[in-house]
Amino acid sequence: MKNSPDVLHVKGSEIVNGRDDIVRLRGFCLGGWMNMENFITGYPGHESGMRVALTRVLGEAKARHFFDRFLHYFIAKDDFLFIKNLGCNVVRIPFNYRHLEADDRPFEYKPEGLALLDKAVGWARAHQIYVILDLHAVQGWQNGGWHSDNACGTAHFWGQKAFEDRAVALWEELARRYRDEPFVAGYNVMNEPHADDARWLNQFYRRVTAAIRAIDTDHIVFLEGNHDSQQFHELEPPFDSNTVYSSHSYALPGLEDGEYPGQFNGEFYDRGRLERGYLQRTAFMRHHGVPHWFGEFGCLYTDSAWGPSHLRVMADLIGIAEEQGDHWTIWTYKDIGKMGLVYADPESEWMRRTRPVRKAKTTLRCDSWIERHKADMDKLIRQISDHARKAVEDLTGDWASLQDTLTWAMCDGVLSTMLLPAFAEQFRGMSENEIDRMMQSFALHNCVQREGLAQLIRSLCVERRERS
Repeated sequence: MKNSPDVLHVKGSEIVNGRDDIVRLRGFCLGGWMNMENFITGYPGHESGMRVALTRVLGEAKARHFFDRFLHYFIAKDDFLFIKNLGCNVVRIPFNYRHLEADDRPFEYKPEGLALLDKAVGWARAHQIYVILDLHAVQGWQNGGWHSDNACGTAHFWGQKAFEDRAVALWEELARRYRDEPFVAGYNVMNEPHADDARWLNQFYRRVTAAIRAIDTDHIVFLEGNHDSQQFHELEPPFDSNTVYSSHSYALPGLEDGEYPGQFNGEFYDRGRLERGYLQRTAFMRHHGVPHWFGEFGCLYTDSAWGPSHLRVMADLIGIAEEQGDHWTIWTYKDIGKMGLVYADPESEWMRRTRPVRKAKTTLRCDSWIERHKADMDKLIRQISDHARKAVEDLTGDWASLQDTLTWAMCDGVLSTMLLPAFAEQFRGMSENEIDRMMQSFALHNCVQREGLAQLIRSLCVERRERS
């Protein structure tokens, strides 16, 4: 493996291949595939709850077919070719541990989940694209978000040895499986950890790295900062010479309505403002002289009026990362039109069939992170928040965050869960052939391409490749 010309490893602050050539990783996250996220495909709540609701309506056999067809069409070999033709050379594959291990059978690994990862790695190898394996939803939940398939909003992973044992063992299994695969760039051991006590995070990082290194000394280990992968000051200094550190950031001008450069929430944003935030967030990596991977960033495209402005945000963010010699992957590659480079046609079967529940989700603000426009629900929640704050008066507490907490609990939590039966009912009575045809809505050749973003990536990546 060490003699392979394609295997990547860290050399100082750079990533190099087996020929000692500097490699700059540029590409996309394949969000929503092996870890389904609600806003990416339009369902409410969290993935496990959605799967239970679908099984109740369709029955076990047809529900399996439903998800099998989704996985088959959402990401396929031609998606890797499309990404390659943009000039990119890496994909990050977020996966839910439940694809590989069941809670009632810990430490036993599902052959179908491993086979799906093998297939993706094979597609990548065929097109000379690197894969970063990303444990996005960890046993016991490493954060409280829907994106870790968390129904309760509390991260139970920290301080629970049973969960940590399972996460470490899963990475040992994957290290054994891919230690001789040069087109696996490495192992992103945990997405966006939220550890209130950073000692638990540092302990886990040391333990999982040691476990991987006992099996695989060649592949890169990718470690993220605490609290949405934005805070690094609590992390221990780098302790492994083949490790890359990753930050995530979603710039406000790329999420909110408004002209960029311009005012957002009372602050002026331009390239200089974005760069100052970027350098501040990545100071840990500069200080220690280790590589930085800008693992997640992206913009919302739900309002076409601001599309050109958001593309300028993307151009500046990528330009900043490039100037710093960093690596980057955009969130996300494919979805239903929220953030994706490509997205399901608004008139496709999936979009037409799911429209009623998606409309209710928007009205009830069930995707509060992605739905940024003001709604009646905001007024109602503000009334509850104001009433509660009057009742507590000067009592100690984090009352300033009450409104956001209520929005998350009521909209993303209770109301989203209440919508799950309605979401499942949209598919009642469908035959397997009908399900197959509907899932073809996600096949690349049936999707719409976001031309401006594609052109930005293509011009940047091809230009850099030709220059090098």
